[in-house]
Amino acid sequence: MNNSFSNLALLCLLTLTISCNNSNPDGVSEFKYNITLTELTEPTWYDMVDSVSYIPLKSPDNTVMGEIKQLIVNNERIYLLADGFYCFDMEGNCLFKQTTKGRARNEFMDASSMSVSDGQLFIYDRMQYKGLFYNAQTGQYISTLNSTLHGRAGYCIGDYVIIHNLNDVDEARFIVISKDNPENILDNYFSEKEHLTSIRGTDSWVDDGLIFSSYRRDLAWKMTGTECLPYISITVPEEQKLPDQIIDEMIDNGTISPQGDARGDYTYGLSEIKECDGFITGQLNDGKSFIYFIFDKGSGNSRFFKYPAKEVWQQLPIGENVCAGYKDCICAIVNPESVLLLKSILGSIGKEPAQEKFRQAYNAISALTENDYPIVARIWLKEL
Repeated sequence: MNNSFSNLALLCLLTLTISCNNSNPDGVSEFKYNITLTELTEPTWYDMVDSVSYIPLKSPDNTVMGEIKQLIVNNERIYLLADGFYCFDMEGNCLFKQTTKGRARNEFMDASSMSVSDGQLFIYDRMQYKGLFYNAQTGQYISTLNSTLHGRAGYCIGDYVIIHNLNDVDEARFIVISKDNPENILDNYFSEKEHLTSIRGTDSWVDDGLIFSSYRRDLAWKMTGTECLPYISITVPEEQKLPDQIIDEMIDNGTISPQGDARGDYTYGLSEIKECDGFITGQLNDGKSFIYFIFDKGSGNSRFFKYPAKEVWQQLPIGENVCAGYKDCICAIVNPESVLLLKSILGSIGKEPAQEKFRQAYNAISALTENDYPIVARIWLKEL
């Protein structure tokens, strides 16, 4: 959990008119989850969270991990992508890591993304445009995937590899290739003439695919190899929608957000989707800041709110911080650089949380120093 949501930049904003296999972006009724924007509430931490725990990660050799780019929790393992990749058990013990860089077949120079699927850990090297497969339980190198595609990220699910295409100005944003035959392009999504107006957004890896959410519209799709399915839509009242005229002006001017008075209080742009078995979390842009939401899959209820947490340790993992869903909880990272501010805030409060079940988290945070490895927060949300 990054310690500041105030540093979030306004999201890139471009028109979204997407032609995607198996989907109709304007057919809201076809989306798996249809969520209606409701009145903003001001919930407290205890209103939304059932419990929280932290897993302090232990450094295997006192090395610095570097900036964390991605978190995946899968099959009782914690995977972090930083200057290389790291794997921990659920007690925080480092099981294996790979940080050696090079140009050999089994080495990477700039690991930009990772995925875990079918017992394999897949690392994509955006400098050398190749993917490397490792055994997800042992870290043993398996094979390398080389492709003529230039990608900025790559993800493997089953027999398919989804490449976030670097040259998507002329081609598709996402290219699907065969893991066994990487020269075989099986499909492409968000492509050709729609590029300049459609394919800006955020990518979120989940256990069964890649979720792409749009900076322009309040929509998200899930890619599962050779399928791109409409997944989430947010219904925003007409009076709160960003007018198409403003979008057209932004495209003509090459800007990424409304200018001047046009920024207003419009609501648009779905991003940073996180998902576990019971909940979906994410954020919307309202012109000057963010609206966050929690959607309960079981009840179909949702809550929309500005960020309510007063203490850093209480922040929910639904912003720009590195986080992911796992089983029945949302997992997130508390970075070492957050520790000093976090401890200062806790110290100024001068008291422990009122409820006993949150004190373990409080104590774990209080024990951190700026030299420690990060910790993984596990947050269980309440039914809505």
